[in-house]
This record gives sequence, C-alpha cells and structure tokens, in this order.
Amino acid sequence: MMRRLMLLVLLQNVFRSREVGEFVSGALAGAMTKAVLAPLETIRFASSPPSLILSVNIVLHCRTRMVVGVGSKHIAGSFIEIIEENGWQGLWAGNTVNMLRIIPTQAIELGTFECVKRTMTSVQENWKENGSPKIQIGHINLDLSFLCISPVAVGGAAAGIMSTLICHPLEVLKVKRE
Repeated sequence: MMRRLMLLVLLQNVFRSREVGEFVSGALAGAMTKAVLAPLETIRFASSPPSLILSVNIVLHCRTRMVVGVGSKHIAGSFIEIIEENGWQGLWAGNTVNMLRIIPTQAIELGTFECVKRTMTSVQENWKENGSPKIQIGHINLDLSFLCISPVAVGGAAAGIMSTLICHPLEVLKVKRE
C-alpha cells in the first residue's frame, strides 16, 4: 500500500513538471492538427495526377475499398466522390499512420525547443552577470559568450534535429506504406 502511494506521488510530480507538460502539449497539438487537416490531405491526394495516385492507393486502401484519384480531378468533385463511396469516414482514411508519425514528432519538437531556449537564455543571462568564458590563443583573446545568437533560433534548430534523428524511422515507415 505504501509503495503504491509513493509511486502515485512520484507520478504526480513527474506529470506536473514543465518539461512533461510541454512534451504532452506538443503531442496533443500534433494530433489535433492531423485530425482536423486529414480530410484536406485525403482530398488533395484524390485530386492528384495519376502518376501520384498509385502510391496513395496503397495507404488509403487499407480499410476501405476506395480507389482514390479515379474520376473527378477537382477538389469539390473528389470530396463528393469520397463521401458517396465511403461516407464521412473516408475523409480520414489512412490517417492512422500520419498520427503515429506526427504525435511523437511534435512532442519532441516542442519539448526540445522549449528546453533548449530556456537553458540558453539562462546561460546567456548568467554570462552577462558573471562574465562569459574566454580563450586566449597567443596574443588573441576570444570571448565565447555567444550573446548575439538567438535562443529561439538555436532552440528551433535543436528541435528539428532531435525530432528528425528520433522520428526518422517513423517517416521511413510512412513512406514504405505509401
């Protein structure tokens, strides 16, 4: 009983941390974005030229008997065609793979961005107050404060790098499914 209580308290503290909140916020933002925009992506694929449709049909055929791209080549016609053949659910056909890819990607991007930005801002403030690291090479003194570098730019770059390194296998999986 005591162990369960301690575990519960530990989990509550972990989920109250700023970093976990940012990670979860990123995941939810990615999921909501894909859920809302999935019909537009499905319609865009349905309106694609035939050379692009072969790979799309593989993804969208997984749970429906829909052949996307055959028939109407404009947005309104594709929208009506998809709904007539598969109902409203047809607009979200193939969205599961997108969700499995975007949720961790967005979570990692937002969590990494906020963490790096916050850390770099703190370090730069500390360097302003206490002096930055310096290197002397012969008669040349180099100031390594990097105060001119934007924490937002570095955070954005770090977020993109981390999400790509971690989520690249998911992107490969999506491409292979298409």
